[in-house]
Amino acid sequence: MLTLGDIALFALAAFAASHWWRARGFKSQALHLAWQRCRLLQVQLLDQSVVLKKIRLQRGESGSMQLRRTYDFEFSSTGTDRYRGTLILAGARLLSIEMEPHVVPDDNDAFVN
Repeated sequence: MLTLGDIALFALAAFAASHWWRARGFKSQALHLAWQRCRLLQVQLLDQSVVLKKIRLQRGESGSMQLRRTYDFEFSSTGTDRYRGTLILAGARLLSIEMEPHVVPDDNDAFVN
């Protein structure tokens, strides 16, 4: 027979699994957005990854609470340098992408993605 403690433990495990699965989806979305921006600017997204740097609660446009996630990524414009970029998501909505000033490659030196 299930006890109240067993039910609470199961609910906690289900919540943790659900949160992990959703967080994975947001990270995948952030990676895709960073890749798109790098492709648009003709720079190379390094390591094909984004890193969650900060997460906080904020009030959204509708007044409801949502998570604001800040991801960092690195890119290169020449293949020998590394620059940092930052991407911010509020819920699933892109708020901003900022990239450090970098060398703009010539058309002959541009990466093909």
